[in-house]
Amino acid sequence: MKNIKVIFFDMGNTLLHFHYGQSDDEKDMQGLVYLTEYLNRFDENITFEDVKNNFYRIWMDGIKDRKSKRIEYPIESFLNGFLKRYDLTFSLEQCIQAIHCFYKEYREQVRFEDNIYETLKSIKEKGYKIGVISNTCYYDEVMKECFSKAKIYELVDNFIFSYSLKIGKPNKKIFETAIEQMGISPKEAIMVGDSLESDIKPALQLGMKTIWLKNDIINDTKLEIVPHGKISTIKELLSYI
Repeated sequence: MKNIKVIFFDMGNTLLHFHYGQSDDEKDMQGLVYLTEYLNRFDENITFEDVKNNFYRIWMDGIKDRKSKRIEYPIESFLNGFLKRYDLTFSLEQCIQAIHCFYKEYREQVRFEDNIYETLKSIKEKGYKIGVISNTCYYDEVMKECFSKAKIYELVDNFIFSYSLKIGKPNKKIFETAIEQMGISPKEAIMVGDSLESDIKPALQLGMKTIWLKNDIINDTKLEIVPHGKISTIKELLSYI
């Protein structure tokens, strides 16, 4: 693929994998334990059950349509709504720290390819820049810590998350923002992701090259969305560049 300057990656199920180890429900419940401990620094009367029923469940119910509407909701509105009963109001920084606590088990149990650092380093050594374009309902700062956990944070030149933009893939605006921030044209970028609808289709519509990460074998001849290439591991990307 000629004239490529930037390779963009999706995050979940592409560079990082968050659904290993304990179930998501187990991680959430343990996260609520950590969150309650953090909130107890400000009021020792806050209980786990109260956090679960009057913050977590209201938060989860409040964002349940985010995938259909392709938008993200501000966490601090839910958290501070809960904290009002304790006459507390958190700053944005405190809200971010609270969600760092909640997300701890996801971060600690995140999985990635054994050679992911070496693969991304090889991409950088070939002269390409690396970007991330991802949907997430959590603060950007929380997700960046997961890249630090995988020891690849330093290799990423730019992060674009749906949370801070308040719009999500497949909205082409999130791709356009990433391209603009990198100072390139769509034809100078590759998008690598696991979702044909959210990663590949909008990238193709903008004129980007696309690589589909797919682990299982399917009949490619039936695909309505046709990527420029297909890989089963990130390392295989090196054969395209």
